Amino acid sequence: RDKHMTTEVKDVEVMEDTKELVIIKPDANNLVKPQDRDFFSLVEKMDTLDWDRLPTPVMALLLTAKPLQVSGGGQVHLNLRQAMIYAVRAKELGLSPFGDSLWFDPVRCQANLTTSGKRELARLRGIDMGPPQFEETSREWASIPKITTAGEEARKAGFTKDVGCTCTIRVGPATNNERVIFTAYLNDWYQPRSPVWKERYAHMLAVRANEKALTLILGTGISQMPDEKELD
Repeated sequence: RDKHMTTEVKDVEVMEDTKELVIIKPDANNLVKPQDRDFFSLVEKMDTLDWDRLPTPVMALLLTAKPLQVSGGGQVHLNLRQAMIYAVRAKELGLSPFGDSLWFDPVRCQANLTTSGKRELARLRGIDMGPPQFEETSREWASIPKITTAGEEARKAGFTKDVGCTCTIRVGPATNNERVIFTAYLNDWYQPRSPVWKERYAHMLAVRANEKALTLILGTGISQMPDEKELD
């Protein structure tokens, strides 16, 4: 009744039997959408934010809530079985599935290392590596024994030579002078459907050469065929 008096009410509920207004005190559960309350209850009971200390089933449930980018655009969410496989593999490698060290292929149901993940894994395994060194190179198309489909597409795009990038990484003590060298060429890796490859081919060749050199050092995933996500 007093115009100078105000009362802040967060929420009210009408009691059907007495027709009285009952003030409901703010509660975290009231702020969460009904469909998210089970998930919120799980997170609320977590006693650590250290991913490595989370029970694998809890980690898997968290991973089902993380959207994954898919090739060609769009997002997907993992089902519980896929997320469990992802969580177990992350535990095996000692790498967080919530960062940029791993990515998951829902089609193959397989966790894969990114380039940064391979460097981190090498560090965890105590492998002494130097920084990657890059050198641009090229070769005549006529000198290649077999021009691949990727090479034909690169020629159509206007590349007069098969451009490449060589990555060199020191392995072990510097006094041993031991190095791993990998050269990535357009003939092997060019992706005509990717605008990044057309606009920044030198960068993409450097990324590919670096990633493959790290694969040779680790031996992890060396027998796997690259897929479109790796190439893009």
